Amino acid sequence: MNTRPRIALVLSAGGLRGAAHLGVLRRLAAAKVPIDVMVGTSAGAIVAGYYAAAGLTIDQLLADADVFKGRHLIAHSLSLRLPEWLRPLGRPFAGIIPRRLSQLQSGRFDRLHQGVSAIGIVCHDLTHDCPRYFATGAHGTVPLYNAVATSASIPNMFPTTPLEIDGKMCECTDGGVSDALPIAFARGPLLGATHVIASDCRSRGEAPEPAEDLVYVRPQLYDTAALRAPRESLSKAVAAGEKVVTSQELARIAAWHAPPE
Repeated sequence: MNTRPRIALVLSAGGLRGAAHLGVLRRLAAAKVPIDVMVGTSAGAIVAGYYAAAGLTIDQLLADADVFKGRHLIAHSLSLRLPEWLRPLGRPFAGIIPRRLSQLQSGRFDRLHQGVSAIGIVCHDLTHDCPRYFATGAHGTVPLYNAVATSASIPNMFPTTPLEIDGKMCECTDGGVSDALPIAFARGPLLGATHVIASDCRSRGEAPEPAEDLVYVRPQLYDTAALRAPRESLSKAVAAGEKVVTSQELARIAAWHAPPE
């Protein structure tokens, strides 16, 4: 009996370099590749959360890449350190971030969009010095918004976040600290992916071992750093993401759906 593969799209950490994930996603959508599971760390968590949980379209996300600047992240991080009553004064300097975060607040692990049936988010637990994995059906008391915002809270830039995990309060931060490319999480029992497409936007880090059930792409992002991007380079990053999803890689993915001989 032929069983359809359960495909996960794994999106790495990478700061502003994560804009390349949008190019990967656009190319996969254009090729009508079904994505059952989305897993993200840090920048990848933002893309997965907005697309699968908030229901933003690829075009909306691409429009954000055209106007987003590194200084918006800095302004947002500074506003979070202000007293609550002063924070509205800093929001106009944070660009699109406040509006998109407000949209994410209604997102849930169990109410997803774009054909995605499960989502996984990685945070780092500073209290116990270990990664923490939140997934559809296994997120405990942590709302999706808190998981995504914490996963993308760049250390030393954003304040840590207390999350209740297994009945205990843990100080948590950016998931990229402990699991920046969570392929094993996607394949594990919580999410159960049988095949993985991994988009790796890290500036450092080893590639995973090749496998028949893995398509691994790493966009070439020469002029984009985690927190610094020259003018127009986010659009260049998107184009770099599209470029690495070649016809050969799409053929490999299509073969996953072919019945065995």
